Amino acid sequence: MKFLKVLNEKIEIWLINVFLANIVFWVFLQVILRYVFNNSLSWSEEFVRWCFIWFIWIGVSYGFKTKAHISVTVFVNLLPVKAQKIIHILINLIVFWCMVKFTIYGYEQILTPIVAKQQSVVLYYPFTEIRVGVKWLYISLVVGAFLSAFRLLQNIYDDIQTFKKGGIL
Repeated sequence: MKFLKVLNEKIEIWLINVFLANIVFWVFLQVILRYVFNNSLSWSEEFVRWCFIWFIWIGVSYGFKTKAHISVTVFVNLLPVKAQKIIHILINLIVFWCMVKFTIYGYEQILTPIVAKQQSVVLYYPFTEIRVGVKWLYISLVVGAFLSAFRLLQNIYDDIQTFKKGGIL
């Protein structure tokens, strides 16, 4: 149970750190190789791009967890406090629905024959001659949207509990 609690609290941070460290390391190495040694890695640019896409999707989930996403509340702030709380919960429900749809759509995309057969031109699995499948890029959508939906469910539950107690969201 303790492991699940740590996983719930830290999974996005760990993944964000791994992807960001990879991005910084490989871009830095590429710059050094290109300008000092006049040579470069053929695969690092695409690998960094894939890490960036994963970084973004995990970051979206972390943004929902920390409630750090930008929102425009000009019109909502004109309403009474109770209506503001209800609108906040409804907006989270709508975004939750969108994330569920993204998860389903992403999963369906992974299963399509075109994506299932598609392979990266320059990325290979380490120490093999097997190309990396593009499905790993699409999996980032599924994982990120699923984590986002999970975080939104947590937020909705917390908001409803706060609403029942009469507190401010």
